[in-house]
Amino acid sequence: MLKKSYDHMCDLWSCGVILYILLCGYPPFNGACDKHIIQAVLKGEFTLDEPEWHSVSDQAKDLVSKLLTYDPAKRISALDALNHPWIQETASIDRVSKQITENTLRNLQNFRVSDRSC
Repeated sequence: MLKKSYDHMCDLWSCGVILYILLCGYPPFNGACDKHIIQAVLKGEFTLDEPEWHSVSDQAKDLVSKLLTYDPAKRISALDALNHPWIQETASIDRVSKQITENTLRNLQNFRVSDRSC
């Protein structure tokens, strides 16, 4: 989108950003202001190595990585994302554990939009 070409693959990238935030509580691309955030997005570099990611499954990390693949032509499709093992396993669970629910809620509470002017 930053390069002025928006299509459904941008939506998948956005899903990756949201999933990233839900799983760890902060965005994959960050900076002191909007300019720095845009620079981080344009680099396309993010990490799954921080302590918040230690309790996240490898399958969840795999899906996040595939959704946040910088090159849209190499990014996972919507159908492949829906058929991803982590989605399939998670969707088949009758009841989500209290720990997962509490972690996700805490991550949402910790994520907040602040003044990002340089």
